[in-house]
Amino acid sequence: MTRVLTLICAAFLLFASAQSAVAARLRAVMYVGGGFHDYKKMPAELAEQISKRADIQIDIRHIEDAAHMAAEFKSPSFGKDCDVIIYDICFGEAWSDGDYDAALNAAAAGKPAVFIHCSMHTYRPPRNKKDPKLAEREAIADAKWHALVGMDTRVHDKYEPFSTVKVADHPITRDFPANWKTAGDELYNTIKMMPTATPLLTAKSPISGKVHTVAWINDYHGTRVFCTTLGHDMKTGADPAYQQLLTNGILWACGKLDGNGNAGR
Repeated sequence: MTRVLTLICAAFLLFASAQSAVAARLRAVMYVGGGFHDYKKMPAELAEQISKRADIQIDIRHIEDAAHMAAEFKSPSFGKDCDVIIYDICFGEAWSDGDYDAALNAAAAGKPAVFIHCSMHTYRPPRNKKDPKLAEREAIADAKWHALVGMDTRVHDKYEPFSTVKVADHPITRDFPANWKTAGDELYNTIKMMPTATPLLTAKSPISGKVHTVAWINDYHGTRVFCTTLGHDMKTGADPAYQQLLTNGILWACGKLDGNGNAGR
């Protein structure tokens, strides 16, 4: 009888441990789609590598075009079945006011968010300075998308290698290489950082000599947001340091990264 009770207790403990592990796993939804980037191989590779580094399950949802993205954002289930939303999308100036309000609402309600590369150019104001709606759309973008991601950026340098510099002592970048260099990427030009954003990594433009922020954190009404403009293709995406940067960014946004840059609960 004692042996039977022991086996039952052991089985219960194993079950409880398994349930705890499942509960501890972070569930992420990663929206990918748009033009100019590898939205087939790279997201799957990033999801696989991130899941090897931390207990994060990433559900990739491919978006066909801006209309599909807007419809997805307006779904009543948007952001309901995950702990964090990852945005890796590229739809530029193809937006109407209200298309992406669900992203703002989810973050304002406490849903952590991570934004990668061209996501910062989504909800972009017109680049044509003579556009009659420039001022109106700049105001909308500043109040909405720029406030959410923490940066205004509209153009990038040509694709080429460049180096980054750590500009803050933060758990996300604690172990990031001091002089990391991408084999090739697009350096997004920083027009302005929002007052709620804190730069973590910068890069000097090989073309203009100007310094641009390439990784940062943002406080959106008390919700944690991590962003990086790095990640045009697999030259950056396959780099282990970059994969760890994204992993740490996700963990931090969810409150699962301790002060030393280690995954915690």
